[in-house]
Amino acid sequence: MIRKYFKTIIVLLAINISSCSVVGELWYERIDQYIANELLEYASFTEDQKEFIRGSTEDFKSWNTETELPKYKRLLFQFKALDNETDINDIEDIYQSGKELSISSRDFFLPYLIELSTTLSNNQIKEIEVHLNALSEEKKTSLKKETKDYQEVLGKSFVRFFRLLGVKLNAKQKNIIHLYISNIEDSRYQLINNKEEWDQELIRILALKNNNDFSYLLIEHINSLNSEDKNTRITINNITAKIIASFDKKQLKRFQKRLARFIKTIDEIMEANT
Repeated sequence: MIRKYFKTIIVLLAINISSCSVVGELWYERIDQYIANELLEYASFTEDQKEFIRGSTEDFKSWNTETELPKYKRLLFQFKALDNETDINDIEDIYQSGKELSISSRDFFLPYLIELSTTLSNNQIKEIEVHLNALSEEKKTSLKKETKDYQEVLGKSFVRFFRLLGVKLNAKQKNIIHLYISNIEDSRYQLINNKEEWDQELIRILALKNNNDFSYLLIEHINSLNSEDKNTRITINNITAKIIASFDKKQLKRFQKRLARFIKTIDEIMEANT
């Protein structure tokens, strides 16, 4: 769960996760293939459906490059400008901007998803149901195997996040994490259960693909998917703000240098795709 919030705060960290511009560019060049391959796992699609899926992800890449990457770049600049005066409102602004970008990507795919859904056979809908159930069971199994205390898992997630930003947290900063994460409830099983209910309703709606109100029902259902807990978000944003505000000069310099590298990667990706 905490990884989801971090990804929303700064979406494009994934592009340059290795801190290598070349790898970032190569990853982005294949983004349409990665998305298509993930979608193709849901069912045994026909050749026409496969072509449609690959075409939609290619369209997404073109749209994202032209329209969204400049927005990601502005978001990264906003993140890079954070300093010792950072407060929770600064992080909340970045979070909301990242959330808007995520919603834009979801909305882009909606027309394609509706069109694809109307071509699904009953067997394919059943395959999608089986795949969704398998993903849910995988999450449950992973949680059951978790041997660490939930607060410890959250704490280590924060440490890894800031390490990704080039910052090694000191003891005082780790204490900030442990002081506030006690306010976060372990709702992982509840989130899985909520998603299972959402999945079941999705399958029910897909079966109505020939109804006149199918598009409306599907859009409303997709828009209803929300795993965010407001109190958790506030706590995470508060911890993030307090840690950044506590950076010493060396940490702040490394933080800004890492974000500058991410920005450079976006520039190179946009230049390569013009």
